[in-house]
Amino acid sequence: MDEEPSWSPDGARIAFSSTRAGGGNVDIYVMHADGSNMVRLTDHAAPDQDPAWAADGQSLFFTSERNGRGEIFRVWLGDRRVDRVTSGLSRAIMPATSPDGRYLAYSSQLLIGFKVQLLNLETGETRTVGASGGACRPAFSPDTNELAFVHLDSEPSRLEAVTESNRRTLVADRQLWSYYPAYSPDGRYLAFSVSPEHHDGEDWDLAITEAARPGAITRLTSGPGNDRVPDWRP
Repeated sequence: MDEEPSWSPDGARIAFSSTRAGGGNVDIYVMHADGSNMVRLTDHAAPDQDPAWAADGQSLFFTSERNGRGEIFRVWLGDRRVDRVTSGLSRAIMPATSPDGRYLAYSSQLLIGFKVQLLNLETGETRTVGASGGACRPAFSPDTNELAFVHLDSEPSRLEAVTESNRRTLVADRQLWSYYPAYSPDGRYLAFSVSPEHHDGEDWDLAITEAARPGAITRLTSGPGNDRVPDWRP
């Protein structure tokens, strides 16, 4: 199983999570855009997933349960060194990096639900962003000024976005769950996945909406099966 593709900032490589080593365990891999020169970056008994490139393309952030629960780690492509990034009472998963290299956003899960955390990679300061009532799956706009996320305060979920001074709804369909937001490189579109159900009965398809004029959904895929976690080539 190969999933969660993530394009490198220069568009030359793709990182992804995979069980191709056997045994059902998930690790992080990277390959050239044409599928050649595949390299396994992690090799651990715990699942490693959710790869997200650092802005300079020299390392990848990812989620791992190697410390007994979900935390964010960083693997360096040069020597495959793995560093732990988060440590706290909450479970940390679903990392997203800002294009300017300053921030790491991720989903934090406590008993009361999910919230989005923003970590300043320069200072180490962490703060909560987004919405009350549950939020996950953050994604930065190309200029780093806006952060989209899945809002979980009601069913089905919707997509919202925040800046330093504003918050807006991107997608709110009363019949469909909306998940996995991803801005296009020019910031014009937001790709995401929609499904009539979440977990039981899910059937995800890819869709897009205009980021400046959100609301109208254009489906890109259809039919049975789960099409999700879109990522744009730079």
